[in-house]
Amino acid sequence: MEDLIILLAKGNQITDVSIMYELYKICDRVHSSCDFECPVYRINGYKVPDTANDFEVNRGCDCFKNGAKMLEFIRNTT
Repeated sequence: MEDLIILLAKGNQITDVSIMYELYKICDRVHSSCDFECPVYRINGYKVPDTANDFEVNRGCDCFKNGAKMLEFIRNTT
């Protein structure tokens, strides 16, 4: 899959699948560091969104390595 910036620069239509993939890549790169690179972290007031009681469920983040959940979170809070 092409990089989102390249797709935008070429004037291509951006799909939800492309956005979810890019969000996943951010989470994979940042992983458990959860920092300003993650848009979910920034939108959530620089806090990890964690509603699970069990760390093993989501590694401490409701959106952990899940581009679809990240996109849903962003769209529901902005």
